[in-house]
Amino acid sequence: MRAGIYESLLVLIESCKTLQQFKQFHAKSTILGHSYTNIILKKLSPTLLSNESLDYASRLLSTTPEADIFIWNVIIKAYSVSPNPVMAIHTYNRMREKEKVMLDRYTCTFVLKACANLIAIDKGKEIHAVGVRQGLVFDRFSQNSLLNFYMVCGEFENARKVFDDFQGKDVVFWNSMINGYAKVGLIHEVLQVWREMMMTIIIKPSEGTIVGIITACIESKKFELGREIHGYVIKESTLSKQVKIGASLIDLYMKSGHLEYARRLFDEMPEKNTVVWNSLINGYCRAGCLSHAIDLFREMINSMAKPDQFSISLLLSGCAQDGAFNLGKWVRDYAISNGIWDKFIATSLLDMYAKCGFVQMAREVFDQMSYSERTLATWNSIIAGYASHGFAEPALDLFIKMEESGMKPDSITFLTILHACAHSGLIDKGKQYFESMKYKGVKLGVEHYGCMVDLLGRAGLVKEAKELIERMEMKPNVIVLGALLSASRIHGDIETGEWAAERIFEMDRMDGGTYVLLGNLYGANKRFAGSKESIRMMMMERGVKKPLGCSLIEIGDCVHQFGASDMLHFRCNEIYSVLNDLSKKLKLEETCMVSLID
Repeated sequence: MRAGIYESLLVLIESCKTLQQFKQFHAKSTILGHSYTNIILKKLSPTLLSNESLDYASRLLSTTPEADIFIWNVIIKAYSVSPNPVMAIHTYNRMREKEKVMLDRYTCTFVLKACANLIAIDKGKEIHAVGVRQGLVFDRFSQNSLLNFYMVCGEFENARKVFDDFQGKDVVFWNSMINGYAKVGLIHEVLQVWREMMMTIIIKPSEGTIVGIITACIESKKFELGREIHGYVIKESTLSKQVKIGASLIDLYMKSGHLEYARRLFDEMPEKNTVVWNSLINGYCRAGCLSHAIDLFREMINSMAKPDQFSISLLLSGCAQDGAFNLGKWVRDYAISNGIWDKFIATSLLDMYAKCGFVQMAREVFDQMSYSERTLATWNSIIAGYASHGFAEPALDLFIKMEESGMKPDSITFLTILHACAHSGLIDKGKQYFESMKYKGVKLGVEHYGCMVDLLGRAGLVKEAKELIERMEMKPNVIVLGALLSASRIHGDIETGEWAAERIFEMDRMDGGTYVLLGNLYGANKRFAGSKESIRMMMMERGVKKPLGCSLIEIGDCVHQFGASDMLHFRCNEIYSVLNDLSKKLKLEETCMVSLID
């Protein structure tokens, strides 16, 4: 090829910025009788994160015998973090067939990443062995990859061996060990590594260290220990100013029920990014304090840290929990007008509509989402929306469409389907779905048995429901036995009701709902009227209180909650005054009706 053409092509490839331009260059160079696949692959590396360019690069690689280890590593790395990490392993296997290509420490690290994503334990151990034989996995970078692989795959003994054997531990390495244990709630192991770290003197805890320990405290509900860690943070001035630590501590105090302390900590923070604001908003929503969450959101709008998609999703979830439809619409309008939108917000909005009773609006949001935008949570939310409002047919239709789309149902999906069958009396369908969980690889949980007991109980098959409980693979909880007791009350089966109540009392003698259901079961049968009175006496002796009912009502942008004999509402005097007037009018109307009849 003439030097002029060669130089022109080199200039041309430097100007390529898109995949289409690379393809055009490839075609042009091939027509001119010279292949630049090796150069194209190296230049493609910045754009390899998309699936389309990855597949193109992989095809080029198969026709490039001169490809060096750099090119192989680029493609393996890109596949390892792609939605299809198994291709990283396939590419590695192809590379190993090339005699002239020698893997390096980066190869091992990228393949281990793919193995961790796939929980491919045997393949990961194979890479570890190859790396040891060739001396490629003894640096800090490779050791950290090995540690992460074993932690993610639940191979804690191997992870600990990698940790103990490595002599060049830095704070990142210590943090990997702490965070690995923290993610699975192994609080004792977290503390053991923490103590070892403090004894080294040389290594000082970083922001990641503290966040990992606080996370472990939250996961294991060791809130007092979390407060001790907070005390350590206060003493270390450099740590007390870290934003991520502040967000973790807010999460800790919120989940331990110390809302006021969390707010005080928030107010004292010199810097607050969006993550910190979201932590407090999330805490308020989870605690059922939606009004506080909305007030905080309004503060956030006027702050330096602007709301993001997580802020919107959290608030919509809070509105769904409280049935605050008008507030939910306000949050939606804010998101749309400020261009804050993604598939997670759409799912949260759909869920809010469904839980507030506007199933058709939820369906409209669902239909507007593309198949690629519909996550498992999206499908579960719309199916649950139909199921909870008694629309079994569309719920079951959506389940079929979900499977046809390639989305695999999980335990939550089946729970909603069983719920739909129970509320619509679809006994045979319910049994079919329940049995299908086994061969579809979905683990049966106690909540699924609870749904089946409810389904059978509603249909009057109380004895069959009891037999199902006796065959359970795990110990039935209060909810499962409570469903059987409720069915026994409805159908007057005193023997089965007593059987269920006895087992509930073995677990919780103070469960007021069980006493009420058992008392009502006896009260419905004249022969057991004395037994109902005995239940009342038993409740008084044991200090058991009847569970109070409550109601929610949304007025404007505020949700009001009322309980029986409630004196906590700030306008309770006015409310009771109106109720008294209504009672008087009803009595007067009743007197007038009696007079007219006479």
